[in-house]
Amino acid sequence: MDKGRPAPSYTAAYNRPPTLRDFMTRISVLALSVLGSGLLCGSLARAAEPVKIGITTILSGPMADRGQSEQYGAQLALDHINQTGGVLGRPVEAFYADNACKPDIGVPATKRLLDEVHVPVVIGALCTPVTHAIKPLMAQAKVPLVIATSAGQDFVDASGVGGNDYLFKTIPSEVDIMRGLAHWLKSRGVKSIAVVADDGEFQHANAIAIVKAAKDAGMAVTADETIPKDTKEFGPIFDKIKGGAPAEVVAILGPSTAGFFKGYEASGWKVPVTGRFDLASALAAVSPSFRDAGGVAELTGIAVFTPALDRPEVQEFVSAYKAHYGLVPTQRSFFVFEATYLVVDAIKRAGSDQPEAIKTALKTTTMPSRLGGTYAPDDHNHAHTPLQILGLRDGKPAVIAIEQGTL
Repeated sequence: MDKGRPAPSYTAAYNRPPTLRDFMTRISVLALSVLGSGLLCGSLARAAEPVKIGITTILSGPMADRGQSEQYGAQLALDHINQTGGVLGRPVEAFYADNACKPDIGVPATKRLLDEVHVPVVIGALCTPVTHAIKPLMAQAKVPLVIATSAGQDFVDASGVGGNDYLFKTIPSEVDIMRGLAHWLKSRGVKSIAVVADDGEFQHANAIAIVKAAKDAGMAVTADETIPKDTKEFGPIFDKIKGGAPAEVVAILGPSTAGFFKGYEASGWKVPVTGRFDLASALAAVSPSFRDAGGVAELTGIAVFTPALDRPEVQEFVSAYKAHYGLVPTQRSFFVFEATYLVVDAIKRAGSDQPEAIKTALKTTTMPSRLGGTYAPDDHNHAHTPLQILGLRDGKPAVIAIEQGTL
């Protein structure tokens, strides 16, 4: 789990007068895998039946810290929502289904949210295999699912017109992201790229998306290389992609980030590198002398959320998150935070917490995002929030441009 402030994790006692802390941190446990947490404020709010929302995420196992970051984001939103009156004159309470990133756990846990808790809307699911597994369940129940962290374009293609009208996707897909990157590269006059990606499902999907986006933008793709798992020697890969003389390398990296950038330094190549990887890990991989000589001065990347974004609304969120949990928020924290507001806004505009009313309201939302733009969905129930181009300023990652994800 994250090493900051722990998430609320006890059930308020009912054999003594409740304290304000009880109302701000109460979580109830449902059948070992379903947790509900909600803030109740004011005597009228305490007496009212809460508006329920479901959230399915990872709360156990080796990736539980990821789910905890989502829980933190949702609870931060709920704290403010309930402190300012809730919705429909009632408090809002979140019920959490632990899916452990396993479909055989996530499906029955989500089913309990629907059948036992009777939530009218669900946010989730971290992780992607569980999101795939619960799609038909949500369609059958006719309950909206707001996909706040599973990034795949396949969710977009399956949603809305001609598909599952109960699926709504708020986080950008790899197609959005790579269109944004291609648009930015083209705006800088880049005419050719070489693509290098780790051998993983996430990286493969992004590699396919950037190849298409680059060609659509009129750029040549001189190489499209996959880095085999457990690669130790990167010299042959750089020898391959050097041959096409690309103007820029687009690297989509995970486990091989450190090895790739050590290999980049060793290659002596000066071509700029951009893409999807952790810039801090890339900087840490190369030698101080290489950094000081400007070897990574043109290093860039693209992100869907960064706490470095200098917008007042984002910095307000980052400051509140740090103050509450002692941690820097992740993109998962942010998108679940905003998805919680999106769902509550839909309930408010619908004047109802019934699933069909919420679905209709989600389809017509124009709620602004703290990133800029709005969550107005397209025909596939997919919103398109702005993207951030990251570069280096004073040797540290910073936002150098904003892209909308369109060519």
